[in-house]
Amino acid sequence: MDFSFLIGAFVGTLSILNPIGNVPIFLEHVQTDSPKMQRAIALLLGLSIFALLIFFFFIGRSALNLFSITIPAFRIAGGILILLVGIRMMQGKSKFSNEGIQAAPAAQQNVFEEATFRLSSIIVPVAMPLFVGPGTITTVILFSDNTKTLLNTVGMVLVLAICSAIVTICLLSSRYIYKILGNNGMQIVVRFMGMILCAMAVQFMIDGFAQLLPGVLNPDYIHASKFQ
Repeated sequence: MDFSFLIGAFVGTLSILNPIGNVPIFLEHVQTDSPKMQRAIALLLGLSIFALLIFFFFIGRSALNLFSITIPAFRIAGGILILLVGIRMMQGKSKFSNEGIQAAPAAQQNVFEEATFRLSSIIVPVAMPLFVGPGTITTVILFSDNTKTLLNTVGMVLVLAICSAIVTICLLSSRYIYKILGNNGMQIVVRFMGMILCAMAVQFMIDGFAQLLPGVLNPDYIHASKFQ
């Protein structure tokens, strides 16, 4: 087992998942839910993120090839979706109304059943492409290409599990972060993160177009090359 490779994979995957930086975005999407519901959604979201990481680690490149989707196209599409989310956050607009929540009869469902219903409306864009976006997918695919032995494969699965657990812990702690910052502080952070998301989205699209049109864009502003 190559521990130096696995440590590098852990640092790289956790960095691009950015669990701390994405906490305000998660809170912005679940602010109308009860504490129990938020915890249930956080757990399910963590499991969803782990499932997505495992999926793209083992069959990511094959899945994209199956649908004739290239990484540049995925970067551009993911960038557009993230840009829309970032603009909405900067404007202080809530994406979700209570109508979708009330559509499920709460009296006949337990917390996890309600959370599953709720998750269907936030898994995109929170789990994907916010946490598991083009950068994360290409990073995981790159690590899978460099995993040649069974021990390293098992090690990578553990790395992805640990990264997902850290993300889940950060999401579960989001209410405490909110208590520290307060409503005004969270509004500031959410708007700031919205601006960061817009910048990330533009960067994703720049990288995508740079891969489609090599030599056209200034290479100093292209980050895609590190995933190739």
